[in-house]
Amino acid sequence: MSDMHIDCPHCGTSFEVQVDGEPSNMMVFCCARCKTPLMYFHGVVSELDRDEFANLRKRLTRALDVVVSRDSSMAEVANSIKKLVEESEERAAERAEERAEERAESQTVITDDILNLLQQELDNLDAESFLDKL
Repeated sequence: MSDMHIDCPHCGTSFEVQVDGEPSNMMVFCCARCKTPLMYFHGVVSELDRDEFANLRKRLTRALDVVVSRDSSMAEVANSIKKLVEESEERAAERAEERAEERAESQTVITDDILNLLQQELDNLDAESFLDKL
């Protein structure tokens, strides 16, 4: 067993990971706290692009389908891994929805009334007053 220290670049959580054997130069996993897809590459941990992570999950799912159909002794293990992949896809979809909602909430709408009010204030402001406000 090898121990690795990981700092999530997304949420800042620090956690220890135990790897059976020696760590590889590249590993893909999720943050223990926020479930952000992460990639460990030559000692550097970075957030993995969600589209690429989704593609990796699809390829893994296809590989597991082949294992299940060919070797029934591996079926139980493969089904467990497939269940984890499906849960990961569900979490990714939920997080995408949450981020879209957060973006929508944080956007400020500039209405015509606000623009008209700003224009009136600018029209009534002389250069000296403008510089004073800066």
